Amino acid sequence: MNQQPSHVVHVGFDSKQERLLRTGHQLTVLLDDDSAAALPAGIRDRFARIGALHVPPQADLGNYDTAFEQMTAYVDKFATELGPPVAVVGLSEESVLPAARLREYLALPGMSARTALLLRDKVRMKEAVRAAGVDVPRFWPVGPDTTAEDAARLVSLTPDGIVLKPRSQAAAMGVSIFRDPAAFIAHVRDVGVGADHEAEEFLAGDLCHVDGLIRGGRVLFLSAATYLAPPYDVVTEGGHPLGSVSVDDPALLAAMEDLATTVLSAVGLDDGVFHLELFVRPDGRLTFLEVAGRPGGGGIAEHIHRVHGIDLAEEALRVCLGERPRYDGPRTILDGDVPASGWLWVTTPAGGDRKVERVRGSDRLPGSVVHSVVPSVGDTFTGAAELYRSAGMFTFVGESARSVAADAHAVWSGFSVEYGPL
Repeated sequence: MNQQPSHVVHVGFDSKQERLLRTGHQLTVLLDDDSAAALPAGIRDRFARIGALHVPPQADLGNYDTAFEQMTAYVDKFATELGPPVAVVGLSEESVLPAARLREYLALPGMSARTALLLRDKVRMKEAVRAAGVDVPRFWPVGPDTTAEDAARLVSLTPDGIVLKPRSQAAAMGVSIFRDPAAFIAHVRDVGVGADHEAEEFLAGDLCHVDGLIRGGRVLFLSAATYLAPPYDVVTEGGHPLGSVSVDDPALLAAMEDLATTVLSAVGLDDGVFHLELFVRPDGRLTFLEVAGRPGGGGIAEHIHRVHGIDLAEEALRVCLGERPRYDGPRTILDGDVPASGWLWVTTPAGGDRKVERVRGSDRLPGSVVHSVVPSVGDTFTGAAELYRSAGMFTFVGESARSVAADAHAVWSGFSVEYGPL
């Protein structure tokens, strides 16, 4: 007797993840109207059913959360046709929480809604991490009821500046930084604060990210790197390199691992892929910023895969499917044979469609560049709504973090693309 293939639900889907679509399952997907309509035919045909969700048109990582009733209605319908789901897959920031809620709705194992919420809500996250003894920035929940008098009190506690951000967004979405106390007070008085926001002290120091895989409460792989420039500056100001360079100091890497392990325990992430950000303060102190239960964005996961041989997206999928990890290599980036590495994306200007007219500097790359993807004259870039649209991707391997950083900045300065109208 032939047994029907098992039913696996995907929450959200990016066409770049096509390689993660497993054969041997009946796959269904829940995603917003626009993304559903834009699925290429070859990928659309891989799904047995597609549930198109009606969500607000603006970019918001909470859109899928608000469509949960639509999700359960689709899943119930699909289950009558394909059988009860055996797993729910959520690999992106906007899908981690609704996927966890769906697992609880279906009584399936995997990341709990409590952990997923702690990975999304920056106030609850910091409360849990602070309670575990980790240094965090001073922070306060704020919203429409926050007054100018409240703002004046907060800036008196944060002399170096204050950061206003949504509690449940990522990648600098909706973030504003006020170095002038009077500007923050005026903003609160004249513009006001949206619902579910957080005010946080501005910190000086190097912004770093720690990425890895944890299974059964044990870290199987850990990478740490320092951003070439804060993502906020890249997104809001332009003129800054998007990339990072690995940490090559064993003592610093060990301290970052200790912090990450404590944070993961505090939020209850025992099985999954993580992306954590922290500051190395001028006095050497490590201060937690935030953590997510998915692979890092930009070129982070691709760089780690190319240099260290672990595909964090696939490992995240294997966690969702209840499969054993595939990776069995060195536990940290300094346990292997790569002294230092890094990545750099040269982003395209914001705006509409463009055609490449000239590429400069691609013939003068330093020897530490072990892989690069650059455009050719005549290539086109569409005005797709991507946070980071790259016109040049570079992977570096070198003898030290200092040398890799120098080479990355040299490429950033010497490589350019000139565009014309499409």
